[in-house]
Amino acid sequence: MRSWITSTVVTDLLATLYADAAKIDPLARKAAMEANETGEQEADYYKAMRNAYVPVPREFGNLLYGLARSVKAKVVVEFGTSFGISTIFLASAIRDNGAGKLVTTEFVPEKAEQAKKNLAAAGLEDWVEFRIGNALETLKADLSGQVDLVLLDGAKGLYLDVLQLLEPHLRPGAIIASDNTDHKSLEAFLGYLRQPENGYTSSAILTTGSEVSRPHEISIRN
Repeated sequence: MRSWITSTVVTDLLATLYADAAKIDPLARKAAMEANETGEQEADYYKAMRNAYVPVPREFGNLLYGLARSVKAKVVVEFGTSFGISTIFLASAIRDNGAGKLVTTEFVPEKAEQAKKNLAAAGLEDWVEFRIGNALETLKADLSGQVDLVLLDGAKGLYLDVLQLLEPHLRPGAIIASDNTDHKSLEAFLGYLRQPENGYTSSAILTTGSEVSRPHEISIRN
């Protein structure tokens, strides 16, 4: 049986979204860098990035799909929806697994609304629950069942806080997939994952391909 991630409806949509990201993100990053260089407020930096996709590379998206399929994930949590590209990979896996739910969190309401439209266009809206606002609040309750996989791809300074919030819900063998792990603010987070006494086995990986090479961390809850 053909997997949903390889269906025409998904592959065509992903091609469109990645093409949009390739056009929009460089302009958004340029505006954000100019805000930094002129000494403007941090809010101006994030305002400039509100229209940016900042998607996971295709190769990492394919890995996320494969990981979710391999552990037969039924409950997946995503921190940082953006416009829903990584959400499509993960929701496709849950759909192909035959049951489950992806809980995805996004701070910017406008991004969440567009992501909802993208998931509907992909035929995946029934497999996704959107939570809009501060993830440290929206993820406090109503996680049904043990979490099988977590994707951390939101504000880097919150990775550790979000992980520790979710830890009571992680089943043994749960996967923590962390994106953009070369960010300076992630040193404490990576140190936490790499200390065996904290309950993880962790490996740094690098995806390369059509997009720029990007570092990630894949961790397993012991």
